[in-house]
Amino acid sequence: MSQNAYSLDLFFHTPIQLRTAQLLYQYLAAGNTEQAQRWGAELGVTDLNTLWDEDWINHQVSPASTHLALEFETSAHGDMPFGLLETLFAHGLRAAVLEVFYDQVGETERMHFDRGQWVSRQAFYTAQPELRRVSEPSEAAGGPEDDGEDPYDYSKDPDKPISVAALRKQEEKRKREAEEAVKAFLGMASAMGKSGGSPVQGLIGALLVRAGLKGLLHAAVFTLVTVLLFKGFWLWMGLGIALAVALPLYYIVTEHKALTGGGGDDDNDSADGAETVPEVAPR
Repeated sequence: MSQNAYSLDLFFHTPIQLRTAQLLYQYLAAGNTEQAQRWGAELGVTDLNTLWDEDWINHQVSPASTHLALEFETSAHGDMPFGLLETLFAHGLRAAVLEVFYDQVGETERMHFDRGQWVSRQAFYTAQPELRRVSEPSEAAGGPEDDGEDPYDYSKDPDKPISVAALRKQEEKRKREAEEAVKAFLGMASAMGKSGGSPVQGLIGALLVRAGLKGLLHAAVFTLVTVLLFKGFWLWMGLGIALAVALPLYYIVTEHKALTGGGGDDDNDSADGAETVPEVAPR
């Protein structure tokens, strides 16, 4: 089964906060809830569920003099640890580096966080130059001096800084929409099954309706823009009405061909026109 492997380096404002977080995560990894709650309270965190996910596997906590290294694995559809980062940034965390290896596609992403925001790699090391020595991959074995490859080509940078709270909300929204889509499909499949219809045909019908609505929308936008910007009101209105008929039909036909593979009639014609070999009666 495909898995995602996470490596998270956490840097705190003070050595006391770092040591407290190290003890907290060591007890969480060991399953000692009582001691974990004690050190969580010392850090100011009351809800430990925001710091630890029971679905994590192969987790490892590695204390260091400068930071806390946390490693764990999830399923291919596991959540990013944005909730963890959001909580820690409110309780002493000043910077973090997250690296994720997606086993399903064999790709790696590296994200940098500074003062509660996802920032570019350049902005991160401009604000935290002292962290370059302990967090840059070139310091690890297999760096660019060893294999000739750029260890930063998988750094994932935002167009502009984004708060960790916003990232968490975006991921929750995507997850909620995906769950709703699955529920809607299952509901439709159940309804089609009870009525004797095919769930696949029902889904195709829904997609064709969406394609038709897209054609109407495009026609309406075209009509509105041309009427407002150009002379000849009735000309553009007439053309808009024509598009309101033609575009939905075009999109529906295109979508239907994409869903069914198209060329069905041609294949049937070829089969009908194929030369048949006469059957020879045995002597």
